[in-house]
Amino acid sequence: MQRKPYPEWSWSPSRHVLFEECRRKYFYHYYASHNGWFRDAQPLARQAYQLKQMTNLHLVFGEAMHKMAEAALMQMNQSSRVMDAEDIVRRVRNLLNQAYTDSLDVEAWRELPKQRTMLHEMYYGKQLPARTIETIKARIPILADRFLNSLSVQQFREDSGVRLLELERLNTILLADTKVYVKLDVMFRQDDQYIIVDWKTGQEDERNKTQLRLYGLYVHRVYGVPYEKLDIRTEYLLSGSCVEDHVHEEEMEELERHVIDSMLLMRDYLEEPLRNQPLSIEAFEPTEETRRCRRCPFLEICEYGNRNEAVS
Repeated sequence: MQRKPYPEWSWSPSRHVLFEECRRKYFYHYYASHNGWFRDAQPLARQAYQLKQMTNLHLVFGEAMHKMAEAALMQMNQSSRVMDAEDIVRRVRNLLNQAYTDSLDVEAWRELPKQRTMLHEMYYGKQLPARTIETIKARIPILADRFLNSLSVQQFREDSGVRLLELERLNTILLADTKVYVKLDVMFRQDDQYIIVDWKTGQEDERNKTQLRLYGLYVHRVYGVPYEKLDIRTEYLLSGSCVEDHVHEEEMEELERHVIDSMLLMRDYLEEPLRNQPLSIEAFEPTEETRRCRRCPFLEICEYGNRNEAVS
């Protein structure tokens, strides 16, 4: 792998959220960790790269449910077989148990941080919170059942005319000469309508709107689908609700302005924008919401991580 002095410049909804959450965390995630995968990396780069891979129980749970949704839809598409709820529950529990087992061996994770899992709760707290475990245990069968009985899965199973087009595939489009990353959970076509489905395992959140509009822009550009033929569907598995939405051309103009404004703010923190060379770490301010520091993977290398407010 060729070593580059700075990471590639790009944009995504998750990058924007992280930038808004904490500029210092953003620096560690995108810049300090760069080249940290090389054996001869500088100590800070190596450590930041390791910590960047860290996750937590809720994220692992969400990722496990997405993996099961992908596997179940792929199975239905290829063989018309339907994965039952007990199978989904078993597989999700296995993934969670594997994350816990991985987290017991810190040195093995440091050696292969991309291949193994390290839970924030285990790394910093040395144990899993009992309340979180019980909450997730209770939710697994609920989400499995609601996934299988969701509008999108029922439609996929019962309508022989439905055609699967995309499933958990990472894509990009260009906006303002910048590569923008997009990953649809699933998209299928029914007659002349294109239906984008986004699975959510947590509470309803208005911040999802930018992500969903970006999906619409991507499908419009790549597939040439008119906006009136696009349906965006958010399946909230925890509540069992399905929120359906339509995109309009005027909203796309607003979306592009939002993305470009976000890019410009990020570029204010670059010394050389053409090389994506950041300013010094001191230019990246820490969050003022110090409670967030408790959940930050970069606690051990951030000078602001041990502020009194963060551990009170």
